[in-house]
Amino acid sequence: LLTGGLDPESGRVHLSHNLEVATMDQKREYLKKGWRAKDALTGGQGDRVSIRGKSRHVIGYLKDFLFTPEQAETPINVLSGGEKGRLLLARALANTSTLLVLEEPTNDLDIETLDLLQVMLSDYAGTILLVSHDRDFLDRIVTSVIVSEGDGRWIEYAGGYSDMVAQRL
Repeated sequence: LLTGGLDPESGRVHLSHNLEVATMDQKREYLKKGWRAKDALTGGQGDRVSIRGKSRHVIGYLKDFLFTPEQAETPINVLSGGEKGRLLLARALANTSTLLVLEEPTNDLDIETLDLLQVMLSDYAGTILLVSHDRDFLDRIVTSVIVSEGDGRWIEYAGGYSDMVAQRL
């Protein structure tokens, strides 16, 4: 509902007029057949990418996400799951946004990339809505956990996953 991917079954969704949403979905639907890695950031247009409003060469930006210069030309279909995840993360963090919605961002990531993700999310200036099964990652990165209690009720707990478990006891 927040990203506009679903319409409400009833009622209305009111979003702030200042809300700018960036997303990373686990289905990786944004990555198009025939694209190279750099095309996912440039939209297939040139060698420059806009990073939060500032122009940057795509190779340099890809290096920030552990890609080699040669991998910029790699077809999307031969990238590993972790590489596709890093590419989508790079795309999501390039956008100027006030809300970052990440759906299972830790899937297929190695330890080095998990550490990179943690640093980049810690530096994010907006609000992050993170959906993950990775309890350790949640403990390291989140400041609150929102849990469905059934019947349309959602409860927010301060702290990470372990904190939420302790509060529910």
